[in-house]
Amino acid sequence: MPMQTRIGALILFILLALIAFSELIFSNLGTLSGDLAGAAQMLGLTPAQERTRLFILITLDAIAGVGALLAIIGLLARNKLIAYGASLCAIGFLAYAIYQIFAALTQLSATVRLPVIVAGALYTLLSVAAWFTGRRAAALARIAQ
Repeated sequence: MPMQTRIGALILFILLALIAFSELIFSNLGTLSGDLAGAAQMLGLTPAQERTRLFILITLDAIAGVGALLAIIGLLARNKLIAYGASLCAIGFLAYAIYQIFAALTQLSATVRLPVIVAGALYTLLSVAAWFTGRRAAALARIAQ
């Protein structure tokens, strides 16, 4: 695999892992262990609904983050984990995006609807980037072997 492609893919998946795990730890877990009632009120949810929403988001962030880590390991070891990790990362980010957009349109208050939809759209772009970068890197790794 050309060095530039491998380094670019490594940088992307490192950034994706950082995004997923920082969102998981600082935003979702932080809200869950912090002012849950205040966050729920801001979103127009009950604390129980917000807790459920956060557990779903934590799970989806973990899936995307673990996928990014597997892609990184695959890139470093130059093995088949690249494709598997990239796919898992892309699926995690896409599911996160779909869930956020769905929640914004059906559950959340009008004051936070647009920012959550925009965040969902950005997560969709991250999903697409993970998918295409992983596929390209995996294909080039197969050719190089």
